[in-house]
Amino acid sequence: MYRMGRVFRANSTHPSLDAEISHLADSQYGVISREQLSALGMTKGRIQHRVDSGRWERISPSVFRVGGARASWLQSLRAATLGWGDSAVVSHLAAAALWRLAGFEPGPIEITVPRGRRRAELGVVHRNVLFEADVTTLERIPVTTPARTVIDIASVCPPEVVEGAFDDALRRKLISIPRIRWRLAEIEGGGGRPGVSLVRSLVQARTKGAVPQSVLETRLLRTMTQAGIPKPETQHKIRDGNGQIAIVDFAFPREKVAVEADGYRWHSGRIQWQKDLARRNRLSSLGWRVLHVTWDDVMNRTDSVIESIVRALGRSAT
Repeated sequence: MYRMGRVFRANSTHPSLDAEISHLADSQYGVISREQLSALGMTKGRIQHRVDSGRWERISPSVFRVGGARASWLQSLRAATLGWGDSAVVSHLAAAALWRLAGFEPGPIEITVPRGRRRAELGVVHRNVLFEADVTTLERIPVTTPARTVIDIASVCPPEVVEGAFDDALRRKLISIPRIRWRLAEIEGGGGRPGVSLVRSLVQARTKGAVPQSVLETRLLRTMTQAGIPKPETQHKIRDGNGQIAIVDFAFPREKVAVEADGYRWHSGRIQWQKDLARRNRLSSLGWRVLHVTWDDVMNRTDSVIESIVRALGRSAT
């Protein structure tokens, strides 16, 4: 089980206790715990005096904001881990937001703490055993690793949200297929966990093909899969006698149908527009039919998107 190290002690050459406290708080977004203050020699009375005088602000039963430090989401995360003590780490939705995974923004504070721990502190609390391999530090805050974070959010989020975050983590090399397989095996060996089957299905799907290169591509691939369309090849390379002429987002090579997820890259100026036209003309000359799908299409005109793809596949097959 992961355990945080001993409390940080500032260098003894600091000129005063207040300077030592300030130095430690500065490294923690302006907050400090009662446990840390006691380790530095502060008594309950001296702590209370600073609160009563307005020099410090109590933001939870055992955590204080020092010297008027500005409140922030990162500060709240650090305060929560300090309040819950050793082995408390940011997890679940908060960890996904801290890692900036697609689909997640700063919001609720979520913490995983050892089983049996009971305190009245900040955050939504999950009680579980975390292995050392599941914990790291990001932005000076203890947090679950990207692999563990993906597994955790799979137990509480819709599949399409988890898939978007999973692909984003793969694209950014925050996770790898071998590592997440290893973590799944270890967690299943310990009795299993909700969401493991979903992550395992994503691992299997991405092992067989390239990872979609954007959130839009991930959403479009899921839309096609849910509609029963045969799985396309992703990031498919199309060549003619002179070499490669294009890489298309999704391809049905037998039918010579390509589906492109069009984001802002298609609207980046006249030069790029001319290149795109030339590329599409070359694909057409090879007999490829190219369909372009936007984010608005996927979100608001799903039936029309599916109908167009099915029609193109059927037409090409006849």
